[in-house]
Amino acid sequence: MDHDHPLDRARLFGLDLMRAVAITLVVISHADDLLGAYWPSDTGVSNVDGVDLFFVLSGYLIGGILLRYAEMTDVPWSRRSIDFWQRRWLRTLPNYFLFLVLNILLLYLGLAPGLLNVNALAYFVFLQNFMVPLDLFFWESWSLAVEEWFYLLLPILIFILIGVAKRSTRSGFLMAICVMVGVSTILRFPAMDVVATPFNLDLLVRKIVVLRMDTIGFGVLAAWVHHYYPALWHQRRPEVFGLGILGLTTATLLHTTDSLMFNGTWYFTLSAISMALFLPALSGWERTGRWGRPIVFLSRISYALYLVHLPVRHLYEDLLIGRSMVATVLLYGGYWLVCLLLATGVYLYWERPFMALRKGITRKLLPSNAPLHR
Repeated sequence: MDHDHPLDRARLFGLDLMRAVAITLVVISHADDLLGAYWPSDTGVSNVDGVDLFFVLSGYLIGGILLRYAEMTDVPWSRRSIDFWQRRWLRTLPNYFLFLVLNILLLYLGLAPGLLNVNALAYFVFLQNFMVPLDLFFWESWSLAVEEWFYLLLPILIFILIGVAKRSTRSGFLMAICVMVGVSTILRFPAMDVVATPFNLDLLVRKIVVLRMDTIGFGVLAAWVHHYYPALWHQRRPEVFGLGILGLTTATLLHTTDSLMFNGTWYFTLSAISMALFLPALSGWERTGRWGRPIVFLSRISYALYLVHLPVRHLYEDLLIGRSMVATVLLYGGYWLVCLLLATGVYLYWERPFMALRKGITRKLLPSNAPLHR
């Protein structure tokens, strides 16, 4: 969705693959009904949450970055924090606000469903689903709000534990992760008291910021293990990956319409831990042949594609009503093509120019010998 490789180091194909799978799952789950009667009504794809894959991967990548900032003890906390946030915000905010304005415009013109009132102002400060349901428009923004709040709060908590309470970087960082994971995990149980249907679970639990930050936290925990226990990280990668497959399969099989309490509590925990277990193997898959280029490309445009695909769907879905199977399949393929082309344009001409500004700001904020320059 909205994260980058650790401070512009060489791309790792395994992580690109994870991101490409995540965005593919998201788009399929949001658009498979465009195939109408020619597609099974329940493929089970939606039980493997592509957004959670994004969350775990984001936590791992940005957790690694935060660890490097935390260990730069010769640089004031203020400069480290500002540099982290400017890199984060130049990566995420330009796309977010572009599509927020676009979604408001589509809604105003009657080209997209939803409501438009004064509560839309909450979207400009990521409060649309902090503790209340997201129920106006731009529904895909829920996950971006979760990430923005997580990466605002985690560095502050790290500073309190390490800079103020004088904990070591290793223990202070781990304590901060435990707080972020523990709070969301605990709060989900009382939140389930008002959940009676899968729709309510999605609205009242899955898409609430304070209830979902633990999934990113497990990705950060993976980065912490990789950083401090590299030998453990590199041992038995195939077995750990297999354990992740087993755990995710178990979570998916247990995720049924009759198990609302599990779906709204431990499912998120088991799924996130299982996805984090993919990371040792995938982070070690550095390169591939030419066949991997489309996957790397899809990974690069994944954030733009995440924001593009639902507005396109709103404009596209009426075209598929009453079509033959051949016409429906062709139009569905056209939907993907339009989304990919638009996402590529957004990435090349809007997203990437803003990202290019980050290095110059980092050079001004941090000393030239800082590890983030390497």
